[in-house]
Amino acid sequence: MRRTLTGRALAMCAGVVMIVGIAAGCSSESDDSAPSATSSAAASSAPATADAAVTKEITDAYTVFFNGQTPPDQRAALIESGAAFTPVLQGLTQNPQSMQTTVNVKSVTLVDDTHADVSYDLLMAGNPALPDQSGQAVKVDGTWKVADDTFCALMAVQGGAEQIPVCA
Repeated sequence: MRRTLTGRALAMCAGVVMIVGIAAGCSSESDDSAPSATSSAAASSAPATADAAVTKEITDAYTVFFNGQTPPDQRAALIESGAAFTPVLQGLTQNPQSMQTTVNVKSVTLVDDTHADVSYDLLMAGNPALPDQSGQAVKVDGTWKVADDTFCALMAVQGGAEQIPVCA
């Protein structure tokens, strides 16, 4: 069973990388098909731009997590349910295209003390592959991390996120 789950996770990663690669090659001014996760946290009536320290911590978490060069164990430490994503993150290291992935965080808006909305572009070799994405960050044990829903939304692009238990 474990081997099957790992194999499926690796196949999903390959699919995501292929889709990101295709998206990078086929750009248009408006891309309504790109995934965009919505906030699962209840929005307050007046979201506020995060202060400089919070913005830096969330930006750093996104930057390191979405950097294809970051080792899987370090990436797992920066996502809400890290251990659940370890096989997927390990699989990404086997694909040269995924190793070229980075992120550009454009804004961070606090929803409440433990949730924030993040606007970002997913880059491939420095070029926008999935621009204008919406994601979330969550504060877990005092540390801001990429929300599971954000990574699951990107994994869902290829239709296999339900194979990862935390995304189902």
